[in-house]
Amino acid sequence: MSSAISVIVPPASGRRETVAVLLAALIVVLSATGFIALHRDTATATSLPHWQVDLRSGLNAAEQGLTADLLLAADEMPYLDQVTPEALAAEGLPPFFADATATARGGHHWQLIETTDAQGWLGQPAAKEVAGAMLMRIAGETPTIWLHRDGAASTSALDDAALIAAGWRQVITRFDASVTRKDDQH
Repeated sequence: MSSAISVIVPPASGRRETVAVLLAALIVVLSATGFIALHRDTATATSLPHWQVDLRSGLNAAEQGLTADLLLAADEMPYLDQVTPEALAAEGLPPFFADATATARGGHHWQLIETTDAQGWLGQPAAKEVAGAMLMRIAGETPTIWLHRDGAASTSALDDAALIAAGWRQVITRFDASVTRKDDQH
């Protein structure tokens, strides 16, 4: 005699597993949101003094290129016998060398200004709408770049106070701003 035993097997629905996975995902999302909210760093934008301008956000592409060229030329100057604009042009150093790039960046005419404690290379642009006047001052071993966009820029003194009084703005690089430059001109 055999007795028939019947066993009822319910179909696999996966309901428990689905609820468990959704609950785990919800816990992960809530934990991540809480972590981000608690560890958020608010960036505080520091404003520059009126006599400084940021290299990345305050200069156009031509002025940025001129600044880079001037700083590279400053690195080469200790190895040269002559550092007049004519001698630097003869060495082929941009921006002193008149080529297509120099023309595209404003076609600056360079002159050397010397004082008792500094040397400066003043570049007056032929195309003022492309780039402003640029000044590279070397006092000691440190070069600084200055920009003047208003009218005819000139200077005979190379100290900070005289340059600021004459309307020059020192080009600086800040690392607290975004690396991406905003293009506000379009």
